[in-house]
Amino acid sequence: MRFSVILPVYNRAASLAPALESVLNQTRPADEILVIDDGSQDDIEAALAPYAGRIRLLRQANAGVAAARNAAVAQASGDWLTFQDSDDLWTPTHLESVARDLATAGADVVCHLGDVVYVGEGYEESLFAIKARRFPAGAAERLEDPLPLVISGMTLQAAAIRRDVFTRLGGFDAEMRMLSDTAFFCQLALEGAFLLTRDEMARIQRLPGDTDSITSLHRKNTLYGRQMHVRILERLLPRKLRPDQRQLVDRMLSGAEFRLAEVLHRSDRGAALRMLMQSARRHPKPITGWSKAALAALLGEAGYRRVLERHRSLDRS
Repeated sequence: MRFSVILPVYNRAASLAPALESVLNQTRPADEILVIDDGSQDDIEAALAPYAGRIRLLRQANAGVAAARNAAVAQASGDWLTFQDSDDLWTPTHLESVARDLATAGADVVCHLGDVVYVGEGYEESLFAIKARRFPAGAAERLEDPLPLVISGMTLQAAAIRRDVFTRLGGFDAEMRMLSDTAFFCQLALEGAFLLTRDEMARIQRLPGDTDSITSLHRKNTLYGRQMHVRILERLLPRKLRPDQRQLVDRMLSGAEFRLAEVLHRSDRGAALRMLMQSARRHPKPITGWSKAALAALLGEAGYRRVLERHRSLDRS
């Protein structure tokens, strides 16, 4: 099996070296490393000069991280795709763990996922702890229905994805400036089984003063982020879903629409009310859906706050 590493970079010449070296220093080396420059304005060539011959540099005009990843995948030769970002750190045994678990995986396995640790000022927390899920260490557990795990968000740096399935799904949605990875994981979860291990794959860093990160974009444009959450879930509706999956998608989409209504309420109360009604109609438990909508409609911002404090899972929808 061959592993391709996809590493997009945009204006990260200063932080790129540690991220790249964490890929180069794997106990099981990558078969190829594709760094794609998404129209950076800093000196990426100088930052990458020490790695000449060990990586392949691709370039494109600035089109966003989803388009950059797609362009790199189109040039990849590996049968498994792995992903790194320009400011994060892979653990040294990342690819060793993946190769160990995939060595005995069936052809219906479409993705391997490990844990990651989010690190920032004043916090350090693992992905699986946040999701309150436990998986084995030193081995992998097969998950037949990964949708409940990934629908609330998933980190691409933890993943190895079968390239033929990635291509069949059309890759990442290049029109999405954020959350294209979660959107893809939701579609991928309907294609086959995942393998899950508690082995740590990466440390996801939030660098001080970084205004180009997706997290920063989400904070600056909350409305767009809420719209993208709705988009992700709406695109699951045409897929062939089991009854339990349909109920999950409806519940999560109702929650995403409620959160979108909350943001719309600040600038367009008519649009907010329409979205609120849509959220209520969507909810698989009508009494629950309409009671939330009524509280928000009657009390405005105070009503939205009361509902969201009581149903914090909506924050992930």
